[in-house]
Amino acid sequence: MENVEKYLRLRRNFMGDIDPKKTVLLVIDMQKYQVEREWAVYKIMDTNSPGLLEYFVEEVQKKVVPNLQKLIQFCHEMKIPVIYTKFSSFMVDGSDLPKPIQTQNKMAKEFMGLVPYPHIADPSSEIIDDLKVEKEDVILQKNTSGVFISTRLDSYLKNMGVETVLVCGVVTNFCVESSAREAADYGFQVVMLDDCCAAWSPELQQAALKTFELLYGYVMSFEKVIKKLTRKMKVKQTPTVQ
Repeated sequence: MENVEKYLRLRRNFMGDIDPKKTVLLVIDMQKYQVEREWAVYKIMDTNSPGLLEYFVEEVQKKVVPNLQKLIQFCHEMKIPVIYTKFSSFMVDGSDLPKPIQTQNKMAKEFMGLVPYPHIADPSSEIIDDLKVEKEDVILQKNTSGVFISTRLDSYLKNMGVETVLVCGVVTNFCVESSAREAADYGFQVVMLDDCCAAWSPELQQAALKTFELLYGYVMSFEKVIKKLTRKMKVKQTPTVQ
């Protein structure tokens, strides 16, 4: 692990600038069914493995949501586009979801009468109330773990002149990491915000972040990203002395 950390410190020196005018914030799957106890996912997991998601739900409520609120507000003030994603089915019966997800839905419905991955119109599919989606924000519906594979987000971002994609949300080692890797494959500089995403355990969180940073992009706190963006904006606004 010491050698891994040494390599990561070296690699971070090659990170490019984060230009506010060429940056977008991607908020992955902060939906009610994903992070709240009253919906099917929590109930199913808690029945089969009591307490499995308790750390995750607490982490989202106490850390991820407050940090995201600050970050999103900053992005709005800086005119940085905010894009939310929602992971749910287009078809009422969920037949458009990937086969592994269909299997999970089938198993859960058979044993508990509940479907963990809902249809787009289901109330549990909505973005949580604590994150207020503004009229200038974009919500992208996806039916895959990664957002790029089931949308044309790559072309939207390239048309907008985006170079850096900030990625956050849930679940770190599932849809967040999938979307971040896709963004890297499409040629964007990608930064995963470690304190604005959560996994089911600290071990899964760290493993996902480390694996991603070894090759695909960078990992930073939201406060460090804000400092970088603010510094860049101040430099741009400093008048040139003739």
